[in-house]
Amino acid sequence: MIGLTQKNKDLLLIGGGHSHLVAIKQLTMKLPADVRITLISSDTMTPYSGMLPGLIAGHYTYEDCHVDLRILCQRAGIKFIHCKVTQMDPSRKQIDCQNNLLLRYDVLSINAGSQPALRSVPGATIYGYPLKPIKQFLRQWQHWLTTQQRSNRLQRIVIVGGGAAGIEILLALRYRIINTTSIRAEFTLICADSHILKSYNKKVQDFFYRHLQTLGIRLILGKYVISALEHQLILNDHTRYDYDFLAWAIHAGAQSWLEKSGLACDNNGFIQVDEYLRSISHPDVFAAGDCAAFTPMPLPKTGVYAVRQGPLLAKNISAQLVGHGPLQSYKPQRHFLSLLTTGGCHAVASRGAFFAHGRWVWLWKNYIDRSFMTSFNLK
Repeated sequence: MIGLTQKNKDLLLIGGGHSHLVAIKQLTMKLPADVRITLISSDTMTPYSGMLPGLIAGHYTYEDCHVDLRILCQRAGIKFIHCKVTQMDPSRKQIDCQNNLLLRYDVLSINAGSQPALRSVPGATIYGYPLKPIKQFLRQWQHWLTTQQRSNRLQRIVIVGGGAAGIEILLALRYRIINTTSIRAEFTLICADSHILKSYNKKVQDFFYRHLQTLGIRLILGKYVISALEHQLILNDHTRYDYDFLAWAIHAGAQSWLEKSGLACDNNGFIQVDEYLRSISHPDVFAAGDCAAFTPMPLPKTGVYAVRQGPLLAKNISAQLVGHGPLQSYKPQRHFLSLLTTGGCHAVASRGAFFAHGRWVWLWKNYIDRSFMTSFNLK
């Protein structure tokens, strides 16, 4: 009598975001031998967002704050495919990638991040540089910095977006220019809300408001961009502002292929997931981090949630693949520690109503960030 062979199961991970980085170690320890894991990413080096302002300011090297996915997968016994996903068919459990590569899955997890919603602003996809994809922004910023080194003309740096990302990147850009180049520059922050950092407590808002003013950074509050032209922005009150370097840090938008994926998405194109981080329309698909729209209440697009989702994502994927054991509910933390940098080796800490700042906060943040990277054995 010929024995029956058990079919291997395929787990596909799309994207090397924070949730997948954290989940990978647990998945490789818990899954049975008949599960094959494949990670698909359009980048081989994935950035750790918490250290990017420090990279731009010059406090870190590129290697300090990027994870080499190829090495990570090799050490974990995971197949790594360097390619871009073009579309998917969840009814056939099929993923289409560049170069006519076709992949099938039993369980799929997506941690593909987000990008500024540039399509909401006419001209924004043509002029200026979005903060994401981060790899592209870093390349564009470095190219601009290099080309302007010999310029004697005053350079106008404009950041659109008054959230944490916009302010941290603006202050990092300023620190790098002022402290390491001879470029003469003026800086402007445009924020559609009447207050910067609207999700933070008033002490944090007031600190950064004073800090930006002390540095001579122009603040334009309560106005938004209605059109982007070459070297000029038009605001909703029809005022015009000239720029030489423009960065977009506006609200997050989904990657285009997600909206066409066949998965249930919200009005912004993010994958709607239930309390187990599963697609509400296709329970064999999980999503975490920025690309997921948690129901019933949406979460801010921040790396803190993505990192915390990693362990639970791994447990629920394992339970789904093995076919027994209850899935665990994700319970987002109500308050979380936030550490925002101010350009130099100085940072602000907040959690709920708590507020503190100083060089010691930066050293604390530096320790946390480097410990996170060390956990992937990259150094």
